[in-house]
Amino acid sequence: MHVLRGVLLFSLLALAAESCAPQGSLTPRRAFYDLREAFRKSDAASFERLLSRASLGKIRRAAAAVAGLSERQHESLSEVYGVPAQSLERLSVRDFLRIFFTMDRPGNVIGTALSYNIVGVNRDGRRAVVRVSNGMELAFVKEGPYWKFDLTGL
Repeated sequence: MHVLRGVLLFSLLALAAESCAPQGSLTPRRAFYDLREAFRKSDAASFERLLSRASLGKIRRAAAAVAGLSERQHESLSEVYGVPAQSLERLSVRDFLRIFFTMDRPGNVIGTALSYNIVGVNRDGRRAVVRVSNGMELAFVKEGPYWKFDLTGL
């Protein structure tokens, strides 16, 4: 009985500690590294969680534009990106990011920036700019307690 009580208490403490863990990036620097890891792994779900609300809106508008293309255009995109043409008619943000990850990696501006080391972070209130060693800069915004990647300026 004491063993069971101990196991139950330990489980509850572990659960409480897990629920207190941050659910996002607490600094612009951490957000950059989390974004880099999500990009490196082509992890659309993690990448999506790191995007600002404005960035998500921009991607939703782009996905809607893709959905509005003709059937022939969907078929062409389908061949290029290796996705079913029907799925292009109703892209979610995550689906759009999956296609983004299949694009030409060497020519991907975000991927290029994420491949370099941080040389500086300039914070101004709820906005921050992370500068990397090749001179590129990525913008981040604070939404609630977490820092999110803001791709609206790209």
